[in-house]
Amino acid sequence: MEFNPTRAVVHNEGCDLHYWYQGTGPLITFVPGGNGHGRQFNNMIAALSDKFTCATFDRRQMSASQAKVNKKLNPPQQARDICTIIQALGFDQTILFGSSSGGIFSFQFAHDFPDMVDHLISHEAPLTSLLPDASDVWEWFLHLIDVYETQGLEAAAAEFGAKLIGYDDEGIPPTVSPPPENPKNFWDNEFPILLGYTPNLSRLVENRTSVGVMRAVRCKDAFFARGVEDQARILKCPRMLVPGHHQGFEVETKEFLPCFLDMLEILEKKRSTSVY
Repeated sequence: MEFNPTRAVVHNEGCDLHYWYQGTGPLITFVPGGNGHGRQFNNMIAALSDKFTCATFDRRQMSASQAKVNKKLNPPQQARDICTIIQALGFDQTILFGSSSGGIFSFQFAHDFPDMVDHLISHEAPLTSLLPDASDVWEWFLHLIDVYETQGLEAAAAEFGAKLIGYDDEGIPPTVSPPPENPKNFWDNEFPILLGYTPNLSRLVENRTSVGVMRAVRCKDAFFARGVEDQARILKCPRMLVPGHHQGFEVETKEFLPCFLDMLEILEKKRSTSVY
């Protein structure tokens, strides 16, 4: 379908959250990661809105969703923001698709609002504390904070961006860049909190939350891709290797979409055949 969403604003905890939606049917909520802006999901929304109500948003302190005062990232608050948007749309439950730190916020949402989750698909959530080399990654993150504080955003972003494998592959279109205030908010207020933050995945298992995780083929052994294996093991959930890079859903939507639908089908079958 053509991308032609309805746009709206809902207020939550000191921030006007800008969101948009399109289509009819079960709700899919797309949760942005560290870049903060929802428009990376517009192609997915257009492709799926013939069968689903598709919604996304700019996260607080990012793009259009500006707070009066910027504060340090609060993952439970991010989950409450998601909840507020779902309720504003008039739904009691949603399918969640969260990419990168959006996957972390989706896990947090499932932890805090388990009854509101239909299915949850996490695409390369960087839960680095689960990695075998977690200590090395942690110290590299601390190094990046030092680079940011002493050399500035451009230097830190360049070193961090070198780990975003696959974006420069031949023939791959560029992603839509967020406005310049988003990276600043990310490094000022989000990155230091995300260093080792991990929602309680065991609680998702206890709640029998329907979860699937995805790893992008172009990312190879990037730290955020490798963590998917441990997530699948802990969550005892389906794992899928999907086309594209860390934002493949945005720029290789046609190739990515069948995997997304396959994962939903796998999760539906798993739930219907489970005996508790």
